[in-house]
Amino acid sequence: MPLACPVWGDSPPNIVFFLVDDMGWQDTSEPFHTEATELNRRYQTPNMERLADRGMKFTQAYACSLCSPTRVSLMTGMNAARHRVTNWTLRKDKSPDPEHPDLIIPKWNVNGLSPVEGIDRTVTAKTLPMFLQEAGYRTIHVGKAHWGAEGTPGADPTHLGFDVNIAGHCAGGPGSYWGLKNFSAAWRDGDRIWDVPGLDQYHGKDIYLTEALTLEANRAMEEAVAAGKPFYLYMSHYAIHAPWEKDDRFYQKYKDQGLPDLEATYASMIEGMDKSLGDILANIDRLGIGEDTI
Repeated sequence: MPLACPVWGDSPPNIVFFLVDDMGWQDTSEPFHTEATELNRRYQTPNMERLADRGMKFTQAYACSLCSPTRVSLMTGMNAARHRVTNWTLRKDKSPDPEHPDLIIPKWNVNGLSPVEGIDRTVTAKTLPMFLQEAGYRTIHVGKAHWGAEGTPGADPTHLGFDVNIAGHCAGGPGSYWGLKNFSAAWRDGDRIWDVPGLDQYHGKDIYLTEALTLEANRAMEEAVAAGKPFYLYMSHYAIHAPWEKDDRFYQKYKDQGLPDLEATYASMIEGMDKSLGDILANIDRLGIGEDTI
């Protein structure tokens, strides 16, 4: 739902790309059909509604139903059938597909996206942020990356055209959404590959991952504006990907509606994401760059 915007002259516009993970098309109070559904009436996403009112809404758009394929397409402009990253990536040279006694699963690019040739089972491409860097943009990645397998160049967003990387790495889900758990899987005896990197300043604090990422995104925007640089902010939330952990800022209101624990947890994560959108839009207005930002 892009913001409506004027025509620019010599100064290129700032660009904010706000990406949400594993969110269903009805998991918002903004209808994407001719009439509101029961789920539209369940969730509260006023900032998505506001953005839709101010911009354009596409209701016939489709994406791959998995993390990495869609993300590689957004970076390269290629359909998944062409870039052949057709499942989620994690460990180098290893597919998450289980062995099957009767099926031979086609080979695909299990190592994801690479900025350089020579990495086996990757797609090599020049990415959108690389082009924007050449155009003079400060390119900022915040949140989930999930473009390349562990130990490959594509696992690090700074290898793919981002000047700044905040919390992005090879994994597609967080160890935890809770700062009190250091955003780590250690507390549930999970694999430490899921631990979210680069947010040590929030460890041990009562803060939700979505909020921490929003604070960092707003800070990065402010630094770009202070430097007089147009910026591209790729705000890519880990939410609403598993593990489903309640956001206490919004959880109780959904429990009070009679929702089961898991559904109230999911709803709280959605509303936390929407608050992030509102906070970023408010910061754009506060910085006085609303007319210069897509």
